[in-house]
Amino acid sequence: MFQLNPLNLPDAWWQHTLMLFTSAFLGFVIAYRKGQLRLFKLTQHIEAAQVSLARCQHQDPATAVPIPGDDLKKIEGIGPQIEKLLQQAHIWTYQELSLTSVEAIQHILDTAGPGFQMHDPATWPKQAQLAHQGLWDELLEWQLRLNGGRA
Repeated sequence: MFQLNPLNLPDAWWQHTLMLFTSAFLGFVIAYRKGQLRLFKLTQHIEAAQVSLARCQHQDPATAVPIPGDDLKKIEGIGPQIEKLLQQAHIWTYQELSLTSVEAIQHILDTAGPGFQMHDPATWPKQAQLAHQGLWDELLEWQLRLNGGRA
């Protein structure tokens, strides 16, 4: 009586082929436009980053704003020179120091030269954790028992 199967039509193959190529072409156009838009946004982002970088490169070091950080010298065993070494390794805060492994800190000291290899950073991350948490009384009690940062 009434058949809904379009494959029974004598010219159905070219209709299917036409629909396939049309959908493929539309898919390509849509993907191409989305890609172009994404590329445009990324290009703008890169240009903004390059402008910011150029501004930083041409900034006078005397007027540069120092990066705020914690006073790492409050950690028993860390003096001004070791604090500079840690800052050169991008360790500026108590939290960053507390998250740094003892091995990584020892590597920083070892690569700085023989004058720093004698220091033992075994307690520094734990001290930094107490300082970061604001537990200054506990930190001071522990530091009274330490000898130059050594347990």
